[in-house]
Amino acid sequence: MNMTTKKILQGYKRQGKIFVPPFTHRLGPLQEISWVKTLIPELLWIALIQEHCGLAEGVSLITSMTRFARKCAPSEKIRIFAAVSSFTEMTPDEQLCLKNELGASGKLFEIQKAFTPLIVFYPECPLRFLFSTMPSLTEGENQQLKTFKSLVAGLYDKTARDSIMVQATALWLAFDSGVLKVFKGLALASFPEIEKYPHTELSQKVAASIRSSVPMLFTELNYPVHSGWPRYFWNRGFDIDRCHFQENDI
Repeated sequence: MNMTTKKILQGYKRQGKIFVPPFTHRLGPLQEISWVKTLIPELLWIALIQEHCGLAEGVSLITSMTRFARKCAPSEKIRIFAAVSSFTEMTPDEQLCLKNELGASGKLFEIQKAFTPLIVFYPECPLRFLFSTMPSLTEGENQQLKTFKSLVAGLYDKTARDSIMVQATALWLAFDSGVLKVFKGLALASFPEIEKYPHTELSQKVAASIRSSVPMLFTELNYPVHSGWPRYFWNRGFDIDRCHFQENDI
């Protein structure tokens, strides 16, 4: 192999006679995944915190939670903890560690407040371990359900600003964990521009890159693909109240 070829393939991982690009090696092969069926239930926790705390404070709280999760659940495989189901990979002791770390940092209360509707309406949610007892709603259940449904409905359009901010936060967790790195000159290298979405052309390009990249966080390398949470979420939703969603994207 000459020096030119070596430079071109720098960062690639060799698998037999095949050289796998660094992006694919780190995040796994591309695969089709439904935004509505799978990604909305998995990323809903991010939306709940951002709605409760606001975008900037919400991202800070989410980042702290995932950093504590990696601290409490060290492994050879770097975990991103962007999906609800990711927390099912933690042992009971690791989950208790995360809860204690959040409590000691003073962040647990706000997280519990943000997650209360989710746990009340979905008692088998993987994030239930963050509560010592089953929480209760402070307002009328019908009003809380209406608010919760409105939040979920607002995520159906993955190009809407709130949906983009949720996806951007999930991708930020991949950056923060060290799983994802990008080369200078790519749209994702201008990641902070996403705060201006959709008002600048660059922010729209960054958003497009985010939308195309987020599904890669849900490969076998980074996500328990056989998790029952998304199916439980939608089945439970039919039990709670009638709901309708489009299946026009994957």
